[in-house]
Amino acid sequence: MTDSPLPFEPARLVAAAILLLLPTVAAAQKPIVLEGHENVVSALAFSDNGERLYSASWDKTVCVWNTETGQSEKVLRGHTDWVFDLFLPVSPEGTVQSVSQNELVSWSKSLEESTRQTGLGGAKVNSAAFSPNGKLLAIGGRDGFVRVRSVDGDSPPIEIGGFRSWVGNVCFSADARVLAAGTRTGNVRIFELPSAKQLHSLEAHPGRQVLTLRISPDGKTLATGGFEQTARLWDVETGKETATLSGHRGVVTSLTWSADGRFLATGERHGTFHVWDTSNSNTQLTKITAHSDGRLGFSVTALAFSPDGKRIASGSYDKTVKIWTLPIK
Repeated sequence: MTDSPLPFEPARLVAAAILLLLPTVAAAQKPIVLEGHENVVSALAFSDNGERLYSASWDKTVCVWNTETGQSEKVLRGHTDWVFDLFLPVSPEGTVQSVSQNELVSWSKSLEESTRQTGLGGAKVNSAAFSPNGKLLAIGGRDGFVRVRSVDGDSPPIEIGGFRSWVGNVCFSADARVLAAGTRTGNVRIFELPSAKQLHSLEAHPGRQVLTLRISPDGKTLATGGFEQTARLWDVETGKETATLSGHRGVVTSLTWSADGRFLATGERHGTFHVWDTSNSNTQLTKITAHSDGRLGFSVTALAFSPDGKRIASGSYDKTVKIWTLPIK
């Protein structure tokens, strides 16, 4: 006789089926760890072929990493304050851009500084983001204004006012025809560009600071994360909420979409991020304990999918960047 259960034991079959339906928790996954920043990682972007990862930081630098070896290939220095965002061109001949509170810096193909625009606002600047086509830059101010300017500086900026508090986050649609901006009081406003006509005003996270927001690649869905334990999805055309993504342990601090718009990643305060399959009723694909290190407070501050959607990079208050392989078949 054997003490092993029979192959068709009903209880085991039910338990196995339940496990298959539960989201994967990949706390023990071994990522590629990128170390070298001396402050918070604020933005991430993969190169078009996925072979390199660029990371911006509050340490005033942008680092270039080899995604296979995890080695640093270049550190771009020159900013005089926190770097908020960066833009990578699709074409290898294009110009890498990075923006901080004081300056917009363009980097040549050899990753040497080529041009610099100053006078962005300094301490008045609360957030900044490039359009996905690299042609526009939006700056969210502590004075309740958003200023949209061309990256080449050839046209005067568009000023959008009327915000009730600091503008903490800004983002563009892929075609740069829609701009979304979130505030410390939970309001999100959506505008048409270049007219600056307001399309919607959303009480997205009432009384709670909007910490992050991103428009899907097809321009149809806005994802927002606020000072609460949920992310919310909104129809850009109608301004109506379409879904609430729950299950976060901490406040939602970062968001990113995969290039095809199928997956949405949401990072939270205590070092975990979630990946949702928006093509399948917003099912949670996986949850990865990325930066907590067994302690609380290490927010996931930046996320980026690889071009093929099979990997994701996460950055954190712990000053590290990690590259993870997703359980996608």
